[in-house]
Amino acid sequence: MNWDSLLTDLESRFDAERRTNIAAEAADLAEAEIAALHLADRLRGAVGRTVHLRTRGGAAVDGVVRRAEDAFVLLDEGEGIQSLVPLEAVALASPLPGPAPALNGHHRPSLQGALREFARAGTRVRVICASQEVTGRLARVGADYIDVARDPVSGHAPGAITIALAVIDVIRSR
Repeated sequence: MNWDSLLTDLESRFDAERRTNIAAEAADLAEAEIAALHLADRLRGAVGRTVHLRTRGGAAVDGVVRRAEDAFVLLDEGEGIQSLVPLEAVALASPLPGPAPALNGHHRPSLQGALREFARAGTRVRVICASQEVTGRLARVGADYIDVARDPVSGHAPGAITIALAVIDVIRSR
């Protein structure tokens, strides 16, 4: 019996088994990492790139990602139009690269916080929901709703209309 051959063979089998185990562990870790990703992470990886979104209500939003937060994405659609899309309204998105690194410990603006900034600035907006569009200025931002003061030229009676945040697909502004 050749001990040297036997030990070499045993060592070779051990190395092969170790490589197989390492590959399996790496695949498990990669799968776990992907399972922990959120849409916001993928959109953060797309900052500065053009993406095509389709909302649950069917609205198409195409533009360059300017910001991606946990609750919304801000796109520049060109010609001075910016669109704020709540992430819960996004049905489809393409193309999306890999995720951006997580920004742990940083305070991330909420959807309501972004909308309050629009309201303070007096920005004219077009709110798109599945059932209709409302044009005007944000008058009030609550925990789960906004009040939009309609433009007098919009053909509707003057006054504010209340819209639940949960039904908003897109908020566009110039």
